[in-house]
Amino acid sequence: MKHCYFFYWVICFLLPGCTPHANHNTDIYTIDFVQCFDTERQMAISEIADRVEYIELKTPEDVIITKIWDVKQIDKFLIIRARLDVYLFHTNGQFIRQVGSRGQGPGEYLVPGEIEIDRKKKEIVISDTQKLLFFDLDGNFLRSKIIMDIEDFGIFDSILWTGEVIYSANRQKYKAVAVSLQDPEDTLACIPNALYGIIKSDKTGATNFPLTKLFYHKNDSLFFKGDESNDTIWRLSGAHAEPYVFIDMGKYKMPVEFERWVSDEAYRRNRDKYWCVPSAVEDGRYFFLLSQNRGSTKANTILNYIVYDKKQKKGFSVKDSKGIGLTDDILGGPPVWARWISDEYYINAITAEELLEKVKSGDFTPPPPLKEQLSRMNGESNDLIILCRRKK
Repeated sequence: MKHCYFFYWVICFLLPGCTPHANHNTDIYTIDFVQCFDTERQMAISEIADRVEYIELKTPEDVIITKIWDVKQIDKFLIIRARLDVYLFHTNGQFIRQVGSRGQGPGEYLVPGEIEIDRKKKEIVISDTQKLLFFDLDGNFLRSKIIMDIEDFGIFDSILWTGEVIYSANRQKYKAVAVSLQDPEDTLACIPNALYGIIKSDKTGATNFPLTKLFYHKNDSLFFKGDESNDTIWRLSGAHAEPYVFIDMGKYKMPVEFERWVSDEAYRRNRDKYWCVPSAVEDGRYFFLLSQNRGSTKANTILNYIVYDKKQKKGFSVKDSKGIGLTDDILGGPPVWARWISDEYYINAITAEELLEKVKSGDFTPPPPLKEQLSRMNGESNDLIILCRRKK
């Protein structure tokens, strides 16, 4: 690294015991997690969207789309990362092509880590173990760039921000680092890890929730949420970063001494009492926070869905009569959620098996076009993409 400009004021902002004061900067939102968590109400998808569509992914017979980890939308294209591959679709579900492939040659990846869109250049970017792969919107390979130790990342105006999904307080000095795409060895800025060095430990274990998403976009801006233990969302503009949201976890915040990288035993004994926010997205009016119980396991994932109203400056946990999530009062289907947000849609995914089970149990009576579509599907069919068109 050639140089690194520290945001010295962030240390006080993030240190345990320091209380951020949103009134010092009117641009900083403070979300009271306890108030949101303890307040339950329904919210209809029609409040924010005017159409709900279940998009069947029409793939060749040898391509099966399951376990969708990420969806990006640009123009009329959907870029989908599922299992170990990346695919390009039209928003109507028509398959275009696989983007890249597994291997070690040009345009190939060992394991696609994350996907991003360089909106300025209109390029698809895929991270691999030690490189970035660049493709055009037709899925054609353009070039690769060597970047060491990249996990999650976001791109804004030719600036690459990288972040760590798993970190240990005594080892990771920075939560995120900005470099130039033209010269990745030139470090432009860093967001320090305020827990660095507070507790000396040689343990490297940390919880890695599958739903953790470090970066998100809103309009033309890039934001850094960080991993599940991070309570600050940063607004990134080029190589500049500033605190944008503070999530006050209150009694649900796990004390440092209970973190897994400090004491595995203390973590297992106390984790069920605490919650975290592994991912967040937003539109002009609301923040959508996906919260997870720290005691969740692969076999038993305990989630809570929180909506924070920027205008009213308070939030709530959304509880539908059929479960957790936003009530689908447009199609009458199962609860939906804004897992990803594009300029045009609130986006989520659902397995064909889950949706067919809802129909079979009588929880969902699909309209005729969707009913005909589902009649051709079974539990082994591709997952479906849920597109909720945002109100203008």
